[in-house]
Amino acid sequence: MHRESMEAYKQAIRIKPDDAKAHYNLGLVYLILNDRNSALDFYKKLKTLNPEMANRLFNLIYK
Repeated sequence: MHRESMEAYKQAIRIKPDDAKAHYNLGLVYLILNDRNSALDFYKKLKTLNPEMANRLFNLIYK
């Protein structure tokens, strides 16, 4: 199920690259899949889109 979610969020980002929720949720999926490096990449983009959401994701990455 996580793989399908990941593809859906990637598609959402392709359609609307500035969708902060999609970036956040994709970062969460990467964390669930234990891919912290990819989650960090989405944190960096999210930081420019929505710093508050980025901080929440950052806290989960380094928890």
